[in-house]
Amino acid sequence: MNTPCTKRPSAALKVAFPRGWVGDLDWSLSWQDRPDRLYMAMKGFFDESGTHGAESPVVIVGGFLATVEQWDAYERDLKALLDEYGVKKFHAKDLRGRKGDFKGWPTPRRATFTSRFLKLADDHLACGFATVLSSDSYHQIYRAGQLLRTARPDTQYGICVRAALWKSILFMKDRQADWPLNFVLEGGTGHEADAARIFFEFKEQLLPEYAPAFGNVTFGTKNDLPLAVADSLAYSMFRMSAGYSAHPTVPNACVVGPADPPYYVQKIPLSRTLIDEDTLGRWRDDLCR
Repeated sequence: MNTPCTKRPSAALKVAFPRGWVGDLDWSLSWQDRPDRLYMAMKGFFDESGTHGAESPVVIVGGFLATVEQWDAYERDLKALLDEYGVKKFHAKDLRGRKGDFKGWPTPRRATFTSRFLKLADDHLACGFATVLSSDSYHQIYRAGQLLRTARPDTQYGICVRAALWKSILFMKDRQADWPLNFVLEGGTGHEADAARIFFEFKEQLLPEYAPAFGNVTFGTKNDLPLAVADSLAYSMFRMSAGYSAHPTVPNACVVGPADPPYYVQKIPLSRTLIDEDTLGRWRDDLCR
């Protein structure tokens, strides 16, 4: 993705699913600005999916950006929703599988909850996106052959984090009034050191005029309510990208679950970015320099 924000250009990233809604039980993947929204010092919450096992066909990093005030309002309304339904800890996998606090829920109850849960993103957040990397492409292109002894290749998760940082700086670069953007990634995954290294490398590569756009990176847990929406996006995107779930009529739909009334996130910018073979090849070439 060529951008004037960095000291040297990086490879192009392919952005899939252009403007338009993609179904009524999904995350909309439209990318449109909201000039009517006010932004003040932002935070990004990101989760991962597909990292727990060597057989995973893809790895996903997904999350949302919003101001501190927007996140506060989101947390308030999400807590009220979870309290109303008796949910102590949200996990998208549990919601889909009717496990944990969602055990035994009938479909109508789950559908009503999902619809209200999705609407909170439209009500309060600024934008969201997911980065997707095929495991086959990672191993066959990025990790192919011998690398220099001094090379420090990214993990598959790390490459997705790097791509998410690109998406973030593109969103933030012309919004100086909202700087800095601080990141919160899910902790306890074993990837914290890798993610922190990539974050500070990326920040160091920003041109001086853009360096203040990024603040710091910390790590949270599933008890942090904003990570609930990141978890939901990452998990549903993983299932779609891996071919485990599909909308019956809309191929591009990223299905969260049954929703009543039907609801799709459509008011905020939301996209999926595929890390393609050309990008991986160029990033691998960087390791050899």
